[in-house]
Amino acid sequence: MSTLSPDTVRRIEDAAAALIAAGTPNPTNEQVRQHLGGGSLSHISPVMRDFRARQRALAAEQTPALPAELMQLLTGQLGLLWQAAVRQADAETLAAREQADADTEQADRERDEALAKVAALESELAVLREVVAERDRLLQEVRELRDEALPLREQVARLTATGEHQAAQLKETKAELKGAREENRALQAELLTLARQDGKVKK
Repeated sequence: MSTLSPDTVRRIEDAAAALIAAGTPNPTNEQVRQHLGGGSLSHISPVMRDFRARQRALAAEQTPALPAELMQLLTGQLGLLWQAAVRQADAETLAAREQADADTEQADRERDEALAKVAALESELAVLREVVAERDRLLQEVRELRDEALPLREQVARLTATGEHQAAQLKETKAELKGAREENRALQAELLTLARQDGKVKK
């Protein structure tokens, strides 16, 4: 019987209890099989053996003075109580299984939501990494441009100094040229005066 499922055992015991309640105080294995609508006697027999043993134990605990009809009724009622207890246990088991399934579904939903959040965060992290990489690249370009600009700044400074020096020289040259021009005009005036005087003397 150890290989039988609890559901099979319960169905066999329920059938026996129903036969007792219907007026068959000692249902046979064949009667139980007929009530079930089929089945293997090798399965029914060990279950019924244990069932009868429990029934005898229950009957032994009853007062011997009880009439046979009352004993049969009590036995049937006990069988029905047993059947109800088994059904109640099955209902509680089913409720527990349904609750477990609901808890599992809830846990699956929470897991899926958590995985979705993780995926979103990983996507954002990837974007941030790209941004950081782009920033680092731009900073490197800035550093390179600064390094390239330094010699140019030095060259500009040298050219500026040279230009300022040349401008100063040009200013000096212009001043010298102006002085030379003024001196030249003075000389030309003096020569003109001398020439006029010389003409007067010759006359």
